[in-house]
Amino acid sequence: MKTRIAAAALVVLAILVVSTFAVYETYYAQQGSQCAPIQGGKLARSHVSSVTFGAVTEYALPGQGRWPNAVATALDGSVWFAEQEVPGVAHLYPNNGTLVEYAWPGYPTPQPPDCLYQASSSGIALWNGRVWAADEFANAVMGLNPADGSTVRINTTRNAAYPYWLAVGPDGNLWFTSDDSPARLGRIYPNMTLSIVNLLGLGADQPIQVDFVNSSLAFLATVNEAENATSKTCICTGHIYSFDPSSSSEDISPTVVGGSYRLVLPTSVSYSDGRIWVAQHGASSIASYDFATGAWTKYPTSRVPWTSTTLPLVVYASGTTVWFNEHYANKLAILDRTAGTLTEISESSPPASSGAGIQNDESFALASGGLWFTSESGNYVGYLDGNYKPEFQVVLSGTNGTVALPPGGSGTVSLMVTGSWTSLNVNASDSENFASAPNLIHLAPGVTTIPAGSSPYKLDVQVSVAQSIAKGIYTVAVTLTEGGVQQSAYFVVDVS
Repeated sequence: MKTRIAAAALVVLAILVVSTFAVYETYYAQQGSQCAPIQGGKLARSHVSSVTFGAVTEYALPGQGRWPNAVATALDGSVWFAEQEVPGVAHLYPNNGTLVEYAWPGYPTPQPPDCLYQASSSGIALWNGRVWAADEFANAVMGLNPADGSTVRINTTRNAAYPYWLAVGPDGNLWFTSDDSPARLGRIYPNMTLSIVNLLGLGADQPIQVDFVNSSLAFLATVNEAENATSKTCICTGHIYSFDPSSSSEDISPTVVGGSYRLVLPTSVSYSDGRIWVAQHGASSIASYDFATGAWTKYPTSRVPWTSTTLPLVVYASGTTVWFNEHYANKLAILDRTAGTLTEISESSPPASSGAGIQNDESFALASGGLWFTSESGNYVGYLDGNYKPEFQVVLSGTNGTVALPPGGSGTVSLMVTGSWTSLNVNASDSENFASAPNLIHLAPGVTTIPAGSSPYKLDVQVSVAQSIAKGIYTVAVTLTEGGVQQSAYFVVDVS
């Protein structure tokens, strides 16, 4: 069960344990008396204000902290999300700022001074006329009928404890992952009955998220946080599996995807355009597996000075565009595989400058033209405009994207900066290790700061590799930033 943290007017860095899956959190809480005033089974209406900076619009939630988490978008453009402090779900109409909060029955009302949240909801889905959300604390999946405020409760205690991620399957049923052992999935039918799918052969891997591709294909992200017998440290690996969701059997043996490639806590998977994309929640990179070539590619994020890992948590792919969040960097990211670029946008203004600025923006959902995300300790719901274009862009120039070097060799890559900009800082990351920190690959940009400008600017980067580097293909990102936005261009170093 999750360990809750009492905090009063201080910053607390903690590991929040969900069964055995550790979600890394930074909390900020203040003493106060503005706990959620909604009684169980009731609703409350209010109007929320918003503020826009760059690509992001934030809608501030009432009270000291609603601890919003799982989020889903409706066809009419409105947004549903879980409020863990209430606890219950809330419905935001962004066109006029109306917020309707629904409190689940049977829960105690939060009490000051800390107003600690009463539920743990990482999964949400709109299904069968209700808004469903998981509660790991209560071992329950709750379904709200917005028409009359009634709630259905599915008890998962003895079947699939710690319900985590919810997803509507192609079979018309509501599926959820059970963050417990043995490995299982839950499946709720429209008549409100619950069945269990036993996942055989997963060992110590625990299910986190399911991505349904079609009626006969689904992918499963799992994590393994077992202790290494020798070092007594976390193994911190996991796998992506495929399985057939149309199987009527209670026992399914999923197939490992991508062989023995080492993933670092793969918490989310998304399929698109012949590839799967994987968020690695113990690294500063996401990974992709190409089914046509059978090859994995690791895409580093930019780095932040206060931690070695940016902790991507959720990933969604659509065509050749990939969206993901970076929990410890407090950013949302858009990877354009066609252009070979990565755009990272701060979820706050000003951007986080230390671990104290992390707002625990853990969940997001794609919407028409962008995405919605929730900020647990920031106490807001945010929208990222997917059509936003930074004032500057960086792309490779005069190369096919691959630099072939022998061990001990060197070469030069040229990039072109266009648009207009204030002073831009230049840095680099690569796929050598989980932290995406260059080591045996040495990257030396011609300048570390590009002065303010508005005309095309050519940036040369010298690339050299150590004699001792292992042969292989490495992905490099050269990043330019003015603070709130990072633009990176990717290229490949082929050491052979």
